[in-house]
Amino acid sequence: MTQLSRRRTALLFALPAFLVPVIEIPLVLWARASFLAMHPDYMDDPPTISHAINDPSVGLPFADLILVITALVMMALPTLLLSYALAISRLNLSPARRAGMYMLLFLMFAFQITASTGMVLTTQYSFDTNHDMHMLGSYIFFSFQATTTLVAAILCRVLLHQQQKHAIPDHEWQFRPVMHRFRFRFAILVVGLTALFGVLFIIKDYPLPISPYAVQVIYTQFEVIVIASFVLFFGSYAVDIYHMVRHRKLRFGTRRAAIKSDDANMPVNR
Repeated sequence: MTQLSRRRTALLFALPAFLVPVIEIPLVLWARASFLAMHPDYMDDPPTISHAINDPSVGLPFADLILVITALVMMALPTLLLSYALAISRLNLSPARRAGMYMLLFLMFAFQITASTGMVLTTQYSFDTNHDMHMLGSYIFFSFQATTTLVAAILCRVLLHQQQKHAIPDHEWQFRPVMHRFRFRFAILVVGLTALFGVLFIIKDYPLPISPYAVQVIYTQFEVIVIASFVLFFGSYAVDIYHMVRHRKLRFGTRRAAIKSDDANMPVNR
């Protein structure tokens, strides 16, 4: 495969993860802006995304595009599963430690699928069509997406430590170390924002020392920020996927072993 072909293949594999934030962030902003344009009386009571998609003219296209985003997430997951599994397989670990890391990997992907299911539920059902299913989907989405991010942070931290401990060169490692560091720090920020959003969800209906309008503005803005942080975190994997596919790192065995194998097949000059 030529360099150009490899770049195109890498871009194709990275595209689903890249498109998740590219589509979802403008979609969320559009939903709120469109709802307020059609219902200007809500300017004094800023709507949540749940209220915005309650209007069918907003909710129906929103739900359809969420299905597209969910499909993109599912398309990227197999590549990420393989990349993490290959990285873990490179490490010289005890059977118990290796099993623990594989369990973390399994949980991360199970939680991501559950979170995506919640996102579909909360958009396919509005307050008017089925309030309970909508709220169930919302709880599932926010809680499991935050948990997925937390588990990913743990994996990033452990894998980076193990790479350094075993002195595996960067060019032989599946992930770029700088992305391990970035993703761990970003994940902590995302989990912190989600926890604060949960606190706001609980206390917003209680008497507070600031006006109800200010509370609602803060709450609805945090909702958008948290959703954006979720999809930006997932979208960051596009960088790793592109790097791994372009440099042929998604295969079993070490890169050094592959190079030695290639050298063994070369003719010897005598």
